[in-house]
Amino acid sequence: MNEQVAAWIIRFQRDKDREALANLKAYCSSMIEPLIEEFTDKYGEEAGALLRLKWNKRFYFIFTKYQLHVGLPLETFVQNTYRFYFMQVLKKAGYS
Repeated sequence: MNEQVAAWIIRFQRDKDREALANLKAYCSSMIEPLIEEFTDKYGEEAGALLRLKWNKRFYFIFTKYQLHVGLPLETFVQNTYRFYFMQVLKKAGYS
């Protein structure tokens, strides 16, 4: 992870800095979009549209949980966390 991304995470978690959060969203969207595409391929366009609507809703909460000192790569954290979250969203919406 580069120093800038780490700085955004620290600023967001420590100060609830909205600019840092916006930068994190922009940075992480390229990690989340392939998951949305994967679920769209599996469940259809409506499921993909639902996930595109929902991914941003939990971003704030998800990034309160990431811990830099643990050493888990950010991409792994984002993909695993969003895969689990998206499966919950789809299940709740009636996809199985």
